[in-house]
Amino acid sequence: MKVIYARSDTLDLCLALHRELVGRCSWEACLLPRPVEPAIAAFQHGLRGWRENGVTIPPAAFAAPDGLAVTDEATRTVLAAMEAARPRLAPAIAAFDERRTLAEADLDQRLRLPQVADPLAAAMGVPGTSLELPVHLVPFAPYPPSVGLLLDGSRVAGTYLDFRRYVGATLADAVLTQLGWALLRTEHGPGHLLGRLRALLPGTGPYQRRMRLLLTKTLVELTAGHLVRTTDPTHRPCVDVLGTAWRFPRLYDLARRHWTPYLDGHLDRERALVAIADEATAYSPRWYTENIDGAALAADFYLLEWLAVQGDAKAAERLAQWAPQLSADFAGQLDLIIGTELGHYECARLDTFPPELATFLERVNLGDSRVGWWRSRRELGEIRALDLAVDAFAGPGVEYGGEAWAPIAAMLRRYAAGELPARVFIDQCFTLQHNNGCLFDKYFEAEHLMPVLEAQAAGELATLARHSSAEVRRRWQRHRHHLERGYSPEWLGDGRAADAPPPDRPRTTRLVLGAPPPGSLGCGSAAEAEQLTASPADATAAIRTRTWQFRRPWPAVPRQYTALTALLNTDLGDVTLDLWPTVVPHTVDNFVALASGLRTWRDPVTGARRDDPFYDGVEFHRRVPGFMIEAGDHSGTGKGGPGYRIPDEFQAGRVFDRPFLVAMANNGRDSAGSRFFITLAAARHLDGGFVQFGEVLDPDSQALVTAIAEAPGPVRLLRVTIDATPA
Repeated sequence: MKVIYARSDTLDLCLALHRELVGRCSWEACLLPRPVEPAIAAFQHGLRGWRENGVTIPPAAFAAPDGLAVTDEATRTVLAAMEAARPRLAPAIAAFDERRTLAEADLDQRLRLPQVADPLAAAMGVPGTSLELPVHLVPFAPYPPSVGLLLDGSRVAGTYLDFRRYVGATLADAVLTQLGWALLRTEHGPGHLLGRLRALLPGTGPYQRRMRLLLTKTLVELTAGHLVRTTDPTHRPCVDVLGTAWRFPRLYDLARRHWTPYLDGHLDRERALVAIADEATAYSPRWYTENIDGAALAADFYLLEWLAVQGDAKAAERLAQWAPQLSADFAGQLDLIIGTELGHYECARLDTFPPELATFLERVNLGDSRVGWWRSRRELGEIRALDLAVDAFAGPGVEYGGEAWAPIAAMLRRYAAGELPARVFIDQCFTLQHNNGCLFDKYFEAEHLMPVLEAQAAGELATLARHSSAEVRRRWQRHRHHLERGYSPEWLGDGRAADAPPPDRPRTTRLVLGAPPPGSLGCGSAAEAEQLTASPADATAAIRTRTWQFRRPWPAVPRQYTALTALLNTDLGDVTLDLWPTVVPHTVDNFVALASGLRTWRDPVTGARRDDPFYDGVEFHRRVPGFMIEAGDHSGTGKGGPGYRIPDEFQAGRVFDRPFLVAMANNGRDSAGSRFFITLAAARHLDGGFVQFGEVLDPDSQALVTAIAEAPGPVRLLRVTIDATPA
């Protein structure tokens, strides 16, 4: 087994452009100013053509010396878009040449293939001796996952990894994971991991195939992380820190308990796989592949707590066993999510922060922030690291929703310091929300969590019982039966007092989140165990789509207007904007407040808080004749803003089908602030990506907008005058 470092300018450019258009988080560094020009946006049209033609993206031929042959319109479109973007992307890519060389050298030291190649091949169940894998370390790749195989048909032609995101031992872990997948795609034999799983877990249903795929993914990642830890005991494996263990905890727990003894040399590989299969086939595949229901966990907790207060000794015992483990698991999830949220500071102006905070955020964002946060927390200590996280969220983090995350980080700090009892911490975890909704919606099904919390507050025990696990539901029914025996049947109604309590069921002693079998306390499901046993229906059941709960809160009720115009006084003359306060009231109110000095903003250059009119004196920092002009950034870079972000206020049917439309610029979903642009032509490639809030209707103003775009020198926006008719 051998790794060869390879480089391809074409692949670098393709991945960077793919990341920029459809695979970049809104807070990550922008390489291309948004909105992008039509010639560049055509890349997405080319990608759609590739998908329709069954072309793997990115094509392996992009990494080949001869490049990709132009044989179809989709490829021609993609290549043309890449050339249009090259002047801006190529310098950004070239700036990482030295770091790429250092990453290759560091990976050589950490990978230690002579020691780990044979164990990796043995775990995959293939010989592996003939594998020679070209590895492309690239500076920009679509996220998630910033890593992937290059496939030429069924043949593995190489792999790519974003070395900015995967750093140090995490990069070695990711490379070994890719090597594992390459082995499974290129070698075959009687012990082949996928072949053994197909034999041990047969079935062609969607859930059955999904479980085998996720189980293979988990075993490959467990193996890679274990092998890195043999040479670096301090490494936190990617299967944990990058999320697989948290997204599919039931499957992860099943795999970990049987596969880790094999990796440690205490169990034969075949026996480990058989043990995994024996346990997995006891339940429906959907039990292992669907998300845990947060409502069931909350209902279990609150109903057990109520029963304990009522004097149910067994309920109190179960709660005492479960609460410490549940609180520790919640703390682990919060810790991981806080690390994710700190990644929002990748583009922050660290020179405007206090020195210790700036150093901390720079360290956290060295590579994937989830890994950087864990590393920084280990070096600084939990309490100091959480203090700095609170400072980051409460101060400069307001732009990234920090007003919601500061109290969450502060709560975790109090728990880590021993100031919050486990049960109080659990209660706060259930009730706290971040800026997009339920605190645990990243890893839980959260559709019914709010109704459960409302039922708990109202004392509606029947609702809690309906959402709780079968074990807790029966505990509540027995308690109710014992109470009812002391009342007259006339009070209870016909037959109620004669109802027998449900029988006890065997219960698990494993209470780690996701580990209990169906029906047990903390299993994260209200279904009876019998409903989740394996059945012939598994072969035909369609995979249930997860229900995501998103909310996009606005900071205040907008000021209401019936008519509204804005006069842009520029170096070249005045432009009148007719704004749409009844169509997008929040967006218009934000623009008016900034223009009039009614809203406090943060200077992107100095970091100082200001309350003077925002737009006075800013330049039209971007002017593209025939496309658009843009203003609203005091840094003049097209990357600055007012120090906060506003949610998108899209309206159905609003398209860029004509020139002189006014819209908010952004860096991705829900990231607009102060930058706005005016189109000079129809631009349908912008549809659905930018919120329109006005139009230039006056012919003289339209002519001036065109003149601003074509002016040879800088053009400033001197002031904005608002003429409003209040509602």
